[in-house]
Amino acid sequence: MSQPSTVAAHRSGRSPQAKLAALRTAFAALCILVAIALPFLVSSYWTLVATNAVLAFAVAAPLNMLIGNAGQFSLGNGAFLAVGAYTGAALTLKFDLELPVAMLAAAAVGAVAGFVVGLPSLRLRGAYLLMSTLAAHYIVVFAAQKFQTGEFGAAGAIFPPLRIAGTDLSSTRSMYFVIVVFAAIIGLIIFNVMRSGFGRALEAVKTRDVAAAASGIPVSRMKLSAWSLTSAMIAAGGVLQAYFLGAAAVEFYTLNLAITYIAMIIVGGLGSLGGTFLGACFITLVPVGVNHLSDKYGGEVGAKNGGVLAHPFELQTVVYGLIIIAFVVLKPEGLVGFVRSARNWATRALRGR
Repeated sequence: MSQPSTVAAHRSGRSPQAKLAALRTAFAALCILVAIALPFLVSSYWTLVATNAVLAFAVAAPLNMLIGNAGQFSLGNGAFLAVGAYTGAALTLKFDLELPVAMLAAAAVGAVAGFVVGLPSLRLRGAYLLMSTLAAHYIVVFAAQKFQTGEFGAAGAIFPPLRIAGTDLSSTRSMYFVIVVFAAIIGLIIFNVMRSGFGRALEAVKTRDVAAAASGIPVSRMKLSAWSLTSAMIAAGGVLQAYFLGAAAVEFYTLNLAITYIAMIIVGGLGSLGGTFLGACFITLVPVGVNHLSDKYGGEVGAKNGGVLAHPFELQTVVYGLIIIAFVVLKPEGLVGFVRSARNWATRALRGR
């Protein structure tokens, strides 16, 4: 039945697989060109929005690896960001170390913190594991509060403008490129890890840990390794996020922040690196849209009448909740499901079916 399409592909000199590979290469090249050209084509405001989205991807991608690929439920990502930010603050403000060194040190501290937080995963799973990470979140935030008050004061740690090797990188455009490079490194690490034997073992542990153990996979070591690796990446991102924001304060690392990253990976697609990027962009644009609606239609009239548009922060929380419910119920595979549907359609079209 597939003989005509095979003959056509032979005549054209290229197989459907080769065409798809060429399309993927072209798409990757286009993404790189767009990433490089973007800050030169849009205003500073939209460059900041894009920077927020890329940084969100860099933090959400390790979380998606932990939850979507390893099956370890966590609400501790906000705590790991705080660990990284305050480690970076201590090294930067107390010892005058530069960003790369601070990020490596934060990653090491984050890996240890992730190992400790992940210990309950050896005995707990599901909702019980989720509650243990929630408890860890509050413990870390409490410790961060004490550390902040003792070392930096109630206002938090104020970071200096970003400089690396004497070069000022504090401008909006420079910070964008620094964060893009970091996000690319995180993406490449996760991509290669998940294609390795370690990644396949993680998927096996997620699917059925008893069967994985019976096949010789060290389940406990795999779980703790996943916690340490992902926590290290999130903590490193915490330092860069603090530089981007210009400060680190415990008020930043709330449970709402953790839920926001959960929303990104659910909306984008669990276990998908590309889906994480789509979810990060989508969720980053939600407050932009809500603020725009609030500025345009909230105003004094909305405030007098008690309209929801007069309270954009509260409305954002409601919108996040509605988005999560909608995707869980209607599109469990997330935004990446639409991409896969389009890819399947393109594959059938290229094969002439």
